[in-house]
Amino acid sequence: MGSNNLSQAREVYHLPLDDAGHPDVPGGYIYLPPPTDPAYIVRFAIEGTSSVCREGSLWVNVPRQVEKFNRHAFHEYKLHPDFNRTLCIDLPIHYAGAFAFYTTYVPLPGFSSATASAPTPTKTETFYFDVSPKLTVNGAMIPINSLSIFSVISKLMGEYPKDWERHLRGIGQRGYNMVHFTPLMERGSSNSPYSMYDQLNFDPTCFPNGEEDVAAMIKSAEKTHGLLGLTDVVWNHTANNSRWLEEHPEAGYNIETAPWLEVALELDNALLQYGTDLAKYGLPTELKSAKDLQKVMDGMKPHCLDLVNIWEYYVVKVPRDAPAAVEAWMSGITSADSQVDGAKEWSLSQKVDYLRSNALTGAHEFAGRFDRKIDPYIAAALLTSVYGHGCPAHSSGDEQSPVAGGQEIALAAMTQWLNALNVPFYQEYDADVAVIKQQVMDRVRYLRLDDDGPKLGPINKEHALIESYFTRLPLNERTKKHNPKALFLANNGWVWAADAMRDNAGSSSRTYLRRQVIVWGDCVKLRYGKKPEDNPYLWDFMTRYTRLMAKYFAGFRIDNCHSTPLHVAEYLLDQARD
Repeated sequence: MGSNNLSQAREVYHLPLDDAGHPDVPGGYIYLPPPTDPAYIVRFAIEGTSSVCREGSLWVNVPRQVEKFNRHAFHEYKLHPDFNRTLCIDLPIHYAGAFAFYTTYVPLPGFSSATASAPTPTKTETFYFDVSPKLTVNGAMIPINSLSIFSVISKLMGEYPKDWERHLRGIGQRGYNMVHFTPLMERGSSNSPYSMYDQLNFDPTCFPNGEEDVAAMIKSAEKTHGLLGLTDVVWNHTANNSRWLEEHPEAGYNIETAPWLEVALELDNALLQYGTDLAKYGLPTELKSAKDLQKVMDGMKPHCLDLVNIWEYYVVKVPRDAPAAVEAWMSGITSADSQVDGAKEWSLSQKVDYLRSNALTGAHEFAGRFDRKIDPYIAAALLTSVYGHGCPAHSSGDEQSPVAGGQEIALAAMTQWLNALNVPFYQEYDADVAVIKQQVMDRVRYLRLDDDGPKLGPINKEHALIESYFTRLPLNERTKKHNPKALFLANNGWVWAADAMRDNAGSSSRTYLRRQVIVWGDCVKLRYGKKPEDNPYLWDFMTRYTRLMAKYFAGFRIDNCHSTPLHVAEYLLDQARD
């Protein structure tokens, strides 16, 4: 819509886009004030000669006044080239929130004297601008940059309402206008506010009447003391003893929902057992020096790693796959899509490269022992190119005939090729084991020896050699209906210098195997997937929790936000603002 259709009395915020459709704003961050009445305008300004105007459109998910916000519903505004003016698209802002925009266009073809193919339509990256919420207390508006926030540890606030009122009165008298509450929900076995037992029930030790008390507390904070409420929301994890996990273990990363973690679980079990058996191996159970630590580390390979045989998760099982390929070759069955020409003249490395590129499956995940496999029919095509048909019935006068003693020769050759194929996988295993040993050593040193560590003392059941990466749900009437593999859930934690956009428990990560997670043993990491349909119960449960918090609090602090998937945070914030 054009600016001439709107009242000229409205405030206008100028948002220029450059030739590539990017916001031409210093720093790139666009932050706007709360909505006004009448609505102020965001004016997108695009030079009429910009590249994005060639069959271009601006797409924005700012809702119109009568619309409900839908993050995925974008309005299209056509961009028509004009050599004489700047294109202006005016959008009235009626709601607070984070809004997205991008452009689509058809770029000019590259210069060429030959006939050029039509360029492919292009979409720019998505950009955002934030509209501040309108905060008021007792009728007075508080600009967001004027917030003065006092944080409290809710579980230490004393008896409600007597002690709480006393604290709130003192905070208000000191000139603060917002209180940040640590989570107010029922806590798990560790008693940490951030390890919630039940996200839908307020802590009964603080609030005997539950939600009724919280509603009264927030009302008093605002009306009597001039204080808005802000609370932490915890979306990334739940307490390891949350009762609802026993009904819905699929909410976490277990060996059924995340089979690539099975090897990490086996290593975790083995390390725990090794710590229990130290005395049996004549190793120190209380570490008093670096020498004691080194003894424990030296024993880890023969008494732990070698017993688990985790190398089996890395390599192709040659005694299984080589005979299978030869059997397919002898039967004359090869993959029609993998015919190979000239392989008889190939070097060993060329044959191995062919098998790696065409026949190898399971290369990117640890779904089980010897899950990396060679497709026998594709491998048989390579054997046919090198040795001719293994089955005489499939030979003809124009084709290479089978060699004498072909089965034994083919088996020896395929075994050699697969052993060569496995070399980098064994190297991969060796590299991961080196990381595992270093991580365990560094962590044990910190926990037992370092002056700035907790110095846990003897290694025993209470203070195991390592902090377990997994919660093991109890076997009871609720859990016995599940696959036993579903009862082992990955605990939450963080990783030094990790990519915040990467799922540390996902199939492409080995941080749990490599023992790189600084784990929180009282918290289970939650598994959302890409969309609500991937884990319906979890998305619905956390939506109800989020809406309950939004009912009483003016703002959220997202706990552990660096490990909360961005699409989950967006979805739940949208639910809070709805």
